[in-house]
Amino acid sequence: MRFLTIIYMFFFFCLAPALLWAETYTGTVCNGTTQDPLANAVILDSQGRQALTDVDGCFRLDTENPKVRIKLAGFQEKSLVLQKAGNTIELYEYDVYEMDQFVVTAEKDEELIKISKQKLSREVIKQTTVSLFPDVMKVVQLLPGVTSTHEFSSLLFVRGGDPNEVLAILDDMVIMHPYLWGGAVSIFNPNLVESIDFYSGGFSAEWPQAMSAILKVKNKAGNPEQHQGFIDLSVTTLDVFVEGPFWGPEAGSFMLGLRRTHYDLIIGLFFQDENLVFPFFYDGQFKLNLPFDNNMIAINSIYSFEGMQMSVKPEEGYGSANVEEMELMYSNLNVNLSVSSDYRISENLSVLTLLGVYYNQGEFSFDDSFSPFNLDREQMIMQLRHVWQWELGKGHKLRTGLYYFPAIGEANLKRTISLPTANNTRYEESIETKLEMDWVNFAGLFLQDEMTIIKDLLFANPSMNVQYYTANSQWLVNPRLMFKVKLQEGWEVTLASGIYSQYPLSAQQIDNELGNSDLLAEEAIHYILGGKINIADDFTVQVDGYYKDYRNLIVSDDDPDINYTNHERGYACGLDVMIKKEFGGKWDGWLTYSRLKTRRRIDQRTDPATLGMPESNTPYQEWYAPSTERPHTMNLIANYNFTEKWKLALTQKFASGQLYTPVVGAVYQPAINEYIPVFGEYNSERYPPYMSTDIKLTMPLFGLESGYTYLQVSNLFNVQNVNSYQYKTDYSEKREINQLPRLIIGGMRWEF
Repeated sequence: MRFLTIIYMFFFFCLAPALLWAETYTGTVCNGTTQDPLANAVILDSQGRQALTDVDGCFRLDTENPKVRIKLAGFQEKSLVLQKAGNTIELYEYDVYEMDQFVVTAEKDEELIKISKQKLSREVIKQTTVSLFPDVMKVVQLLPGVTSTHEFSSLLFVRGGDPNEVLAILDDMVIMHPYLWGGAVSIFNPNLVESIDFYSGGFSAEWPQAMSAILKVKNKAGNPEQHQGFIDLSVTTLDVFVEGPFWGPEAGSFMLGLRRTHYDLIIGLFFQDENLVFPFFYDGQFKLNLPFDNNMIAINSIYSFEGMQMSVKPEEGYGSANVEEMELMYSNLNVNLSVSSDYRISENLSVLTLLGVYYNQGEFSFDDSFSPFNLDREQMIMQLRHVWQWELGKGHKLRTGLYYFPAIGEANLKRTISLPTANNTRYEESIETKLEMDWVNFAGLFLQDEMTIIKDLLFANPSMNVQYYTANSQWLVNPRLMFKVKLQEGWEVTLASGIYSQYPLSAQQIDNELGNSDLLAEEAIHYILGGKINIADDFTVQVDGYYKDYRNLIVSDDDPDINYTNHERGYACGLDVMIKKEFGGKWDGWLTYSRLKTRRRIDQRTDPATLGMPESNTPYQEWYAPSTERPHTMNLIANYNFTEKWKLALTQKFASGQLYTPVVGAVYQPAINEYIPVFGEYNSERYPPYMSTDIKLTMPLFGLESGYTYLQVSNLFNVQNVNSYQYKTDYSEKREINQLPRLIIGGMRWEF
């Protein structure tokens, strides 16, 4: 603590004189075309001091140099010298194209009906507390209705659903697998993201293959006026970002972001074992915008590579008595590439066409001298989207289109199955399988209409998609309907219902030998009743009650001739509450509370005893709670701006503990020299509640004109949150495996 005190005193005494010499400048920022005030515009001086406009476009900047730049996403940057007061600054949009007799502007997100939707701006993502590895998913996990399994996971469990029920989209491109390290980190780099739209239910029919949620991420567009960028160094990763005009200010713009872990390189210097490679990843994202009269061509690409190689020796007395050492190795390459055309035929009609491709190549092997496993895979999935949008007066916004996803791939699987049998022996079998997926096709079309039924009172959004999947020759029709009643200004009630389906896209699930080619699509029916109230100019309260009816859920079966069936169903119901202080001014943040109940039921399955296998502990023909159910979740996020450079962020998280099945005893089997655990009732106990407090301080970066540094303490009170239990080989005792302890995370950014 003495060392930290010295650092803070150093920063204070070095920067205090600049604050004392500064003078105050005030003014407003507005849209030069409509004269509407612009919130969240950045006023930045040459020393890196900055101010943000509030909801009325007003700002206050303390600086010793009145020469400033004004920046706001989607608007042209402006430079000028401020007067002491009364400054009126007009900004003009980038994406305005003049045609012969009309002006066409790029599509805005002006949905008439917003159900279970939250929007995160770049400023909110940047200011909210960071994680060990910077990741926007850590902010999304703080929204109502969202939970995670543990601290070192970026997977999203939304309203009782699994992570595979969430569809991720980046700049209109569907991202097939948006995670690294098996879900520990996402590919969405917070340093590159412009905004996030998150729908936790009730979304329209435009996006298929999502039963729970939609995550729409928009990356920054490059600055078409000048070249600039930053270098961001944290305790774990290094980020480099460059943006600017592409062949001149009127020839488009580009942005390039590169990221690489460096903690593994530093730790590796102290280990000379050539078979040891700590988990690492590196990725790059590129975006190019090219305007052509009334058309915008966009090229987006994401490249990522990850890997590790480890040898682990179980601690004596724990784990399996027959396992002396485990070898783990994997590598994984992901490439997402898309080219899109946003063609503006008129001010009321636009056409979006996108062609994309996803390529994945990976290898995973696990060898514990007892049940070795090796998997090599390679796959490619293409995507084509073609969307038309008409503005039919002020009463209708019609949107229709089609999508097509052809996929091809193969995988080589080598494994050893080792299971105890009912007669105290062990069943072992070595299997080598080759999975081939030869151009499986998924296609569909959608139609939706955002309409005004009664002006300023009643609005509706009927939509429908029709889908077809060649793997099981199944047609699907998913109708959806949303209503909004605007009771008065700032008061609204919303109602939504619809069918949401997902085809089994896993190569193993649809394989004729390892899977079941007759599997049907899973299905969920959403029922949502919500309301939103503006209790002040920048305070809102949003409440959503929901019920999800799950049908035809895919569940594994012990019969090797079946493997998988659609014999599970379930439901999820709950309440999400969010009180939000909009971004801007001295402070902002939100408070959320979520109540969830979810259950599953397997109606039919093969009796394991008929196959010579032990009885399954999973309940059969009775309702049970999945292990990911957390009945109560609460999050508090508060960000406070002392000045433009000194900021404090607080995150307080609470969640009910996850369910688990306890071990109540063990039986020794001499034939295999192992204790076999005896389990109690399935998911009958919970881990202790999860609690964590994070605090982050952002400060000026001494010695540099433009930049800042930050210091965060995660799990401030060092709460011992239980992640799982590990048992002795005879199951006589157990010990806690805890999540991350108190961590001090620091970093700095230099902008150029």
